[in-house]
Amino acid sequence: MAISEDKRAELLLSHHKETYDNILYHWKTRNRLFSFTLILIALMALDTYRPGLLSQLINAYLSKNLGNEKQPFSPVDFSAIGSAIWFVLLYLVIQYYQKSILVDRQYTYISNLEEQICTVMGDDYVTREGKAYLSSQGVYKTGVNEKRPLYLRTVGPLYYVAFPVMLMIIVSAKILMENMWPKTVFDYFTVIVGAAIIAYNLFYLRWVFRRK
Repeated sequence: MAISEDKRAELLLSHHKETYDNILYHWKTRNRLFSFTLILIALMALDTYRPGLLSQLINAYLSKNLGNEKQPFSPVDFSAIGSAIWFVLLYLVIQYYQKSILVDRQYTYISNLEEQICTVMGDDYVTREGKAYLSSQGVYKTGVNEKRPLYLRTVGPLYYVAFPVMLMIIVSAKILMENMWPKTVFDYFTVIVGAAIIAYNLFYLRWVFRRK
């Protein structure tokens, strides 16, 4: 059943608002995942630089708050927990890259949606996530070929390329320094999870360079 142009414009504008709200939700989630991943990487890098330091600090904190003269606190063995941290890192990496790809695809979708709205309503009625986003001042001017500010164009590669490469270097260095010759089940688990992290980084980089 055919619909009027006014009704079509109304539906497109409503869908645009819903799509943007959806993007905003996933964008915030992606940023939180990125922050958690950075914190965990920093802790792992510190543990690589000073092996056992984190375990000592945690045990000292627990002993101070849980132990007493009658019942001293027994230090916790963090060997198994260390392997669990690797699994947490793998989970964060997978979730972060999933959200990154989803947000990027949704931005492409909403940009195409804005083009449809402009076609129906005439002129450049809605351009926030498309033409205006790619302009220098955030306001699209018909017939003017503009580029985003240099700063914004150079920030993207830090997330898309520099971060995955840095993560692969840190994971590879930690595996080579601590688990080059696995001896226990936990060592083998760490190597397998580390290899999976590197693989997902490579898959993500492949998507980044092929998406254009």
